[in-house]
Amino acid sequence: MNEVDMRTCKHEIFPASSCMSCKAESMPTVYVSGGGMSYHARRDCTALIDGQSKAANPEEVKSVSLGSEIAQGKKPCKTCRPPVA
Repeated sequence: MNEVDMRTCKHEIFPASSCMSCKAESMPTVYVSGGGMSYHARRDCTALIDGQSKAANPEEVKSVSLGSEIAQGKKPCKTCRPPVA
């Protein structure tokens, strides 16, 4: 028999298991830049560094949750092969 989730999350969502924000926060960290089209497993990914060097106005590389809207709008890097949501 399965247990029923009777908890409320920190966002006051009941049941806690249905909170999309909590699910996104628990996913692995990936790295993105503002102008890039991919997300990366490592900040030192050669494809990320190469892309930043070619950008006229490179933006700061940010660490975000794989479940975040920012990462969801990008594809996984073919070089460093980050996890897929």
